[in-house]
Amino acid sequence: MKAYTGFAEVYDEMMDNIPYLEWEAYLLQLLYMNNVKPDGRIIELGCGTGTMTALLSEIGLDISGIDLSEDMLKIAREKHPEITFAMADMREFTLEQKADAMISIADSMNYMRNVDELTRVFKCVRDALSPGGVFIFDLKTEFFFKHIVADRTYRGRGKGFTYVWANSYNEDEKYHLYDVTIKRKGPDRKTVTHKEIHRQQVFTGKDIKKAAQAAGFTKARVYGNMKLEKPRLSDDRIYVVLTRTD
Repeated sequence: MKAYTGFAEVYDEMMDNIPYLEWEAYLLQLLYMNNVKPDGRIIELGCGTGTMTALLSEIGLDISGIDLSEDMLKIAREKHPEITFAMADMREFTLEQKADAMISIADSMNYMRNVDELTRVFKCVRDALSPGGVFIFDLKTEFFFKHIVADRTYRGRGKGFTYVWANSYNEDEKYHLYDVTIKRKGPDRKTVTHKEIHRQQVFTGKDIKKAAQAAGFTKARVYGNMKLEKPRLSDDRIYVVLTRTD
């Protein structure tokens, strides 16, 4: 079942509680700390509908976006026609021009099924970065899946739609499922039901290190959620900065 198809049409409204401005400020801090120049070329992986891409573009950064979902990219292009968005699988993309930095937020890396897939992403990123370039990404943690969303079910409504968001975590295999059902009125006023299942994998510090080293990265830093210090066990999200050192 493809993710972010019918979900794409209501994604921005369902995610309107995300603190994008705070997220933007944190990313800018990490870019500055890692010597990414204001005129550096930046690529966002898993850009979705382009909200963060646009925020960074609006302050003058040279940024474009990559995503696998045609539906999400269609909305991104409609919202931000001045930005270049390309469809590609982050596990097997190439760039014609090297990037100075790549970013990936909103737990896109958790969608990789295993360490091998994570390694494939890291290899593509490393090949796409200029020497000294950085890859900044986030990951949801096992603490988030086990203790924050756990087996909870959320219900809500937006403009012309309702949704049910059911969560379940497989502790043995370390993956979490989001079962999302969206109902909205079609052009004929009949109710249209759309269902998606999103699978997210937990990656440990050892997993990240293994994938990074296999991809050729030798320098990495890990931070807690929106912090510049080491993560704690209670952090629901972590940030990783990989640097291409050659």
